Amino acid sequence: MTRRFATTPLAPDLLDELLDLARRAPSAGYSQGVHFLALTGDALARFWRTTGADEWFGAVQGGVLDAPVVVLPLADPVAYTSRYSEGDKAGHGLEVAENWEVPFWLTDAAMATQNLLLLAQDRGLGALYFGIFRNARAALDELGVPSHVLQVGAVALGHRAPDDTTSGSARTRVRRDPVEVIHHQSW
Repeated sequence: MTRRFATTPLAPDLLDELLDLARRAPSAGYSQGVHFLALTGDALARFWRTTGADEWFGAVQGGVLDAPVVVLPLADPVAYTSRYSEGDKAGHGLEVAENWEVPFWLTDAAMATQNLLLLAQDRGLGALYFGIFRNARAALDELGVPSHVLQVGAVALGHRAPDDTTSGSARTRVRRDPVEVIHHQSW
């Protein structure tokens, strides 16, 4: 994950290409309820300010604020409940959001977000996935996102600053050994 970005803007056609490819993640029932909201310029400045992320990153990892784009992956539960009320999917009770043991709108949004992170890495770009912990709904409302649509974090995206280095937990914690997390036949 990138913690220091160059202020160089991303080419709009590159951003559109990345988002188009990222959205091709699996979609339960082909519901296609994942959206990306790309923020630049004034919209990005409002996002930083409304969520308080400008204060937090400014104090802890100021280089993140130089990212020219923040992408908000969004999940629309209504797209899923509507799709699962159609004839070929009906009969499982999944036309009601509370009946989903695993809310696939969040799963699908997470997979699309992972695609975006991998694409950024593949293209030599920097990316940082982070949570929105303050005023997320206020920021979404300000950006015109429908009230039933959910955020699943944010991705800062851009060119890495030349002095970006590994930081955060990856520097202080060892990756768990595969035998600790990969199981066969039973736990």
